[in-house]
Amino acid sequence: MKKTQKIKHKKHPNSVHLTKKARLIKRRHQIRRQKQFLCFILFLIIILSLSFLILRPLRTSRQTHMINSACESYRSDVEQVAAKYDMSAYVDLILALMMQESSGQGTDVMQSSEGAYNTQYPQTPNGITDVDYSIACGIQELKYSMTKADVTGPNDIANIKLALQGYNFGADVYFNYLEKNGITSWSEESSKAFAEIASGETERSKEDPLYDTAGPWDYGDQYYPEHVLRYYHS
Repeated sequence: MKKTQKIKHKKHPNSVHLTKKARLIKRRHQIRRQKQFLCFILFLIIILSLSFLILRPLRTSRQTHMINSACESYRSDVEQVAAKYDMSAYVDLILALMMQESSGQGTDVMQSSEGAYNTQYPQTPNGITDVDYSIACGIQELKYSMTKADVTGPNDIANIKLALQGYNFGADVYFNYLEKNGITSWSEESSKAFAEIASGETERSKEDPLYDTAGPWDYGDQYYPEHVLRYYHS
């Protein structure tokens, strides 16, 4: 029986070339897509990084936080005392200050026992044991500092910052320092510079929780205005 001979079809020389070319084109497309994907990822990272830098919580940004119910419960008391000292326009600022100082807890809600207007209780931390008296002393202390800072109204944030830092540092010594150095606006740098001098160049330990929250020098809160203003909705 005669065997059927299989016929072998030879590939056209160009077909091999075309196959290689197709693979090369496919590979180029893959590389291009990979590059496009990497570029997209890089672009996304840049956008997210920029968004983080712009929107992240900064000490110098005016983030808004709510005043808690404990402080709000003193609103009518603050309004009465504020009216007595011509500070009615600043009730919200006073409550914001109270929020920063005590969150409305304790008897010295304005932490004003160490201030000049406390003449009835020990001038030591939490020395005042009468809430109404603490509010009265705190409002007078704030008004004095606002007068030194030439605050023109509730929206004069630039000068309110100076007044708040004066409340925290002690108005007389702080404003004397500002005048002596020709400083007319609050900044973190000038606040730290004052605290460095006032502390006798005593640094806080980096393990001290106040190092990050209140500044590197062992005197007051060097970020105080921004800490108060985050609660202030003028």
